[in-house]
Amino acid sequence: MRRSIRIRAALAVLASAAALGILAGGAAAKPSTTPQPQVSTDPSLFPTFNQSVSDYVVRCQPSNQVEVSVSTPPNTKASVDGGPQRKGNFTETVSLNAGQSFDVTFTAPRKTATKYFIRCLPSDFPAFTASRNGSTQAEWYAVTPNLSSAPSGTSRQYAAFFDNNGVPVWWMKSSGSSVPLDAKLLPNGHVAWLRFFGSGGPTGAEEYTLSGSTVRTLDTVGSGADHHDIQLLPNGNYLIGRYFTRSGVDMSACGGSTSRNLIDNEIQELTPSGAQVWSWRASDHIPFSEVTAAWESQCRTGSGDIYHWNSVEADGDGYVLSMRHEDAVYRIDRATGDIDWKLGGESRPESLRVVGDPLSSDSTFGGQHDARVLADGTLTVHDNGSQRSRPPRAVRYAIDETANTATLREDVRDPDARSSGCCGSTRRMPGGNWVSEWGANPFVTELTGSGDRIFKLTFTDGGLFSYRANPVLPGQLSRSALRAGMDAQHPR
Repeated sequence: MRRSIRIRAALAVLASAAALGILAGGAAAKPSTTPQPQVSTDPSLFPTFNQSVSDYVVRCQPSNQVEVSVSTPPNTKASVDGGPQRKGNFTETVSLNAGQSFDVTFTAPRKTATKYFIRCLPSDFPAFTASRNGSTQAEWYAVTPNLSSAPSGTSRQYAAFFDNNGVPVWWMKSSGSSVPLDAKLLPNGHVAWLRFFGSGGPTGAEEYTLSGSTVRTLDTVGSGADHHDIQLLPNGNYLIGRYFTRSGVDMSACGGSTSRNLIDNEIQELTPSGAQVWSWRASDHIPFSEVTAAWESQCRTGSGDIYHWNSVEADGDGYVLSMRHEDAVYRIDRATGDIDWKLGGESRPESLRVVGDPLSSDSTFGGQHDARVLADGTLTVHDNGSQRSRPPRAVRYAIDETANTATLREDVRDPDARSSGCCGSTRRMPGGNWVSEWGANPFVTELTGSGDRIFKLTFTDGGLFSYRANPVLPGQLSRSALRAGMDAQHPR
């Protein structure tokens, strides 16, 4: 009787969801007179079962058991976890540990069998919700929901790939006490992240296969690798930043004393074995006078962090760097180290004249992050609006080095992102959508160029947010590879 009541209740919920058009994927359900396969579980599935969605998660702990209720259409059989094929309505119990998965397979005559994959989330994986209102242009979103405080029982050590239904199909927990930042899919198919300064322990980068095998760890020469960005170059080398302290520095040019500590920044290019082949130091090229008024406290009474580099991007024969406490983006020449142009912040001879941006009179940026160069040569930036009493925005500029101009092409905002004190990212998809982590806000969105929200992933545990959201385009990463990687990490 208990099983029958549960099955009827689950089917009623699914029917109501279909009628309201709130099935996973966000598209309104189409009326159908043909019975459809149904799956429900106890504990409950995320998202609610929809035959167009292949991957699900369930929080099976602490019992490590999932009760699976299945309803088959006529002439269709189903099997749970490789068990016998059955027709009609039935319930089976599956035992599994965190990270492990099972499938429910439906088979009909003269049709290809359809599999649905259900994986057990660890009990300490951050809580989340997701919604989708149309077709996304990103297929995956790499995130690390670990900044800010976490409630008891929630870990800050996960890196994960969520799909465009809001399902974490792959995740990995960092080793020891390290907290991962800037998790991303590298061009070689591996996953890499940087160890967060604030977690203690060693600094540097970690690179893994999807199956969890360590490929390498890297730290900058002189140690102290920063946690903001890592890039794998076409030649196989890596770009990583280093923060280090210099004492007895004259910082009077920005209002400080003649003998203070300076937190300097150095970008290093490292071989896969960790040998340094190139470096660039901020203090050699950016005078202290370029610190904007909003950040001058770093010169006077703060820690001396007057540059605060937070992203690097390869751009032909040079690199594009974002310096938060200059409120500016710089383009440097790799061969000479010279600054080719500067966008935002205090003026210098190489500064670009901003065209079409009404905020150019207010430094253009406020503590910006994630400066990226697109295939057409335009520049995108996550402008936090920090210290400017305004909300963050995703912006794109056309750079004309001959005319010495930066012309605003797009300014996209999310109404739920009202302020952004730090962090964040924005990426423009080839089709024109924008994937953004809105900087110290606990959500990631994909918006159209006109600002309509297509997708939203929200972390709901104590204000946790991901430093950056790195989107992955269709064709760059397969579901089968992610599932295989998880199965290798968590075999049954």
